[in-house]
Amino acid sequence: MSVLDIFSRLTQQADLMDAMMDKLGVADEMRGLPDHAAVLRRAANRCLTCDRPDSCQEWLGHEINPDEAPGFCRNHDLFDRVLDQMAAETTSVA
Repeated sequence: MSVLDIFSRLTQQADLMDAMMDKLGVADEMRGLPDHAAVLRRAANRCLTCDRPDSCQEWLGHEINPDEAPGFCRNHDLFDRVLDQMAAETTSVA
Protein backbone atom coordinates (compact mmCIF):
# COMPACT_ATOMS: atom_id res chain seq x y z
CA MET A 1 0.00 0.00 0.00
CA SER A 2 1.46 3.33 -1.05
CA VAL A 3 1.48 6.50 1.01
CA LEU A 4 -1.14 7.94 -1.35
CA ASP A 5 -3.36 4.90 -0.76
CA ILE A 6 -3.06 5.41 2.98
CA PHE A 7 -3.97 9.10 2.74
CA SER A 8 -6.85 8.26 0.43
CA ARG A 9 -8.24 5.78 2.94
CA LEU A 10 -7.80 8.22 5.82
CA THR A 11 -9.64 10.91 3.87
CA GLN A 12 -12.45 8.54 2.89
CA GLN A 13 -12.95 7.33 6.47
CA ALA A 14 -12.90 10.89 7.83
CA ASP A 15 -15.47 11.94 5.22
CA LEU A 16 -17.69 9.00 6.19
CA MET A 17 -17.52 9.92 9.87
CA ASP A 18 -18.42 13.54 9.10
CA ALA A 19 -21.28 12.39 6.89
CA MET A 20 -22.54 10.03 9.62
CA MET A 21 -22.49 12.78 12.24
CA ASP A 22 -24.29 15.15 9.86
CA LYS A 23 -26.87 12.51 8.87
CA LEU A 24 -27.62 11.80 12.54
CA GLY A 25 -27.62 15.49 13.44
CA VAL A 26 -25.02 15.08 16.19
CA ALA A 27 -22.09 17.05 14.76
CA ASP A 28 -22.70 20.29 16.68
CA GLU A 29 -23.57 18.48 19.90
CA MET A 30 -20.38 16.41 19.73
CA ARG A 31 -18.26 19.52 19.26
CA GLY A 32 -19.85 20.87 22.46
CA LEU A 33 -18.98 17.85 24.60
CA PRO A 34 -16.51 18.27 27.43
CA ASP A 35 -13.09 17.23 26.13
CA HIS A 36 -14.61 17.05 22.66
CA ALA A 37 -11.20 16.89 20.97
CA ALA A 38 -10.37 13.62 22.73
CA VAL A 39 -13.89 12.24 22.10
CA LEU A 40 -13.63 13.04 18.39
CA ARG A 41 -10.11 11.64 18.19
CA ARG A 42 -11.24 8.31 19.70
CA ALA A 43 -14.28 8.26 17.39
CA ALA A 44 -12.05 8.92 14.39
CA ASN A 45 -9.70 6.11 15.44
CA ARG A 46 -12.63 3.70 15.67
CA CYS A 47 -13.81 4.82 12.24
CA LEU A 48 -10.34 4.51 10.72
CA THR A 49 -10.09 0.90 11.84
CA CYS A 50 -13.55 -0.01 10.47
CA ASP A 51 -13.53 -2.76 7.88
CA ARG A 52 -16.95 -1.82 6.45
CA PRO A 53 -16.55 1.55 4.72
CA ASP A 54 -18.51 0.32 1.70
CA SER A 55 -21.45 -0.66 3.93
CA CYS A 56 -21.24 2.74 5.60
CA GLN A 57 -21.23 4.55 2.27
CA GLU A 58 -24.24 2.53 1.11
CA TRP A 59 -26.14 3.14 4.37
CA LEU A 60 -25.47 6.88 4.20
CA GLY A 61 -26.74 6.95 0.63
CA HIS A 62 -30.00 5.19 1.43
CA GLU A 63 -31.03 6.54 4.82
CA ILE A 64 -33.05 9.74 4.79
CA ASN A 65 -33.72 10.58 8.45
CA PRO A 66 -32.30 7.77 10.63
CA ASP A 67 -32.98 7.45 14.35
CA GLU A 68 -29.61 5.85 14.99
CA ALA A 69 -26.38 4.76 13.37
CA PRO A 70 -26.29 1.33 11.78
CA GLY A 71 -25.50 -1.56 14.10
CA PHE A 72 -22.20 -2.24 12.35
CA CYS A 73 -20.93 1.30 13.05
CA ARG A 74 -18.03 1.25 15.48
CA ASN A 75 -19.29 4.57 16.89
CA HIS A 76 -22.91 3.42 17.24
CA ASP A 77 -22.88 3.56 21.04
CA LEU A 78 -21.23 7.00 21.14
CA PHE A 79 -23.71 8.42 18.64
CA ASP A 80 -26.57 6.78 20.54
CA ARG A 81 -25.48 8.42 23.82
CA VAL A 82 -25.23 11.81 22.11
CA LEU A 83 -28.70 11.38 20.56
CA ASP A 84 -30.10 10.41 23.98
CA GLN A 85 -28.47 13.47 25.52
CA MET A 86 -29.96 15.69 22.83
CA ALA A 87 -33.42 14.17 23.38
CA ALA A 88 -33.12 14.70 27.14
CA GLU A 89 -32.12 18.34 26.64
CA THR A 90 -35.07 18.88 24.28
CA THR A 91 -37.47 17.27 26.77
CA SER A 92 -36.21 19.38 29.69
CA VAL A 93 -36.59 22.59 27.65
CA ALA A 94 -40.12 21.74 26.53
